[in-house]
Amino acid sequence: MGTLILLVPAFCLGQAGGRRIAVTPLTFELTAQRGGSTGETIRVLNPSYEEDTTVRMEVEDMFPEGEEGRVILQGADEELDVLAISRWVSFEPEEFVLGPREEKTVRFTINVPENAEPGGHYAGLIAGTPPGRVEGTGVGIVHRIASLVLLTVPGEMKEDLSVVGFDTSRNYYEHGPVTFETRFENTGTIHLIPNANITVRNIFGGDVAVVPIEKRNVLPGAVRKIEADWNVGWAWGGMYTATINGVYGELLDNDIEPQSVTFFAFPWKAGLLIALVVLFFFLTRKRWATVFRILVKGEAGLSEKS
Repeated sequence: MGTLILLVPAFCLGQAGGRRIAVTPLTFELTAQRGGSTGETIRVLNPSYEEDTTVRMEVEDMFPEGEEGRVILQGADEELDVLAISRWVSFEPEEFVLGPREEKTVRFTINVPENAEPGGHYAGLIAGTPPGRVEGTGVGIVHRIASLVLLTVPGEMKEDLSVVGFDTSRNYYEHGPVTFETRFENTGTIHLIPNANITVRNIFGGDVAVVPIEKRNVLPGAVRKIEADWNVGWAWGGMYTATINGVYGELLDNDIEPQSVTFFAFPWKAGLLIALVVLFFFLTRKRWATVFRILVKGEAGLSEKS
């Protein structure tokens, strides 16, 4: 059974009664040739001021889950997943004890087999307490936290990222922010980061804003939704058109096919108030003209009118 986590810079797993282990850094992006190796160090900390903590290092394969950037970590099948990245990783040391506020540097090594598939391979490096620990209520609790590894094995890879959904969170806004929702699908063999912007144009075709899309990884086989906000105050333009453009990957011709969406933005309450004020002055314009003449010319102005 896999463990579900979010693809964001914080990965606390099975946490209860307070965090007992911390790790840094939280993401590694590495490259290694087939038949070669690579490695890095991960720092593991016991944040407790009072207790010793036994830590065991483990590794599990990572798979995308849903459109919110979630991933699943799960161990490789003993018979089938002989080429899973979790088979390639070793730790030094693998198990150790941390005193209160103590930190340990752990070296991990990834040995890539000769028959590894080119492209992306993904895993979670997990620092956890060994199973069997029992706390106050007699319930066994395991604390786990993970750093993610995004490994690229060079070779013939496929880069293919497309926009499969582009829309606003609703069709009408009275004021900002206007939220754009973009769904990117990666049908390639390597993780990709879209480098894209949204251009907002008014009803006359003039550019009024350029909204950058946050750069986030999209894993192979995944669809990821990324939101971007146009932080406009009062939007008086009525109808707007937003178009997404951008590029991805390492090749110069990897353009994101543009897509557009139309939405409406107008502060109708403020607009109605202004319209009522204008109508009031229009209907009472003669009286206001008389008041103006009195203010400028005094009673003489009123006599001239008579």
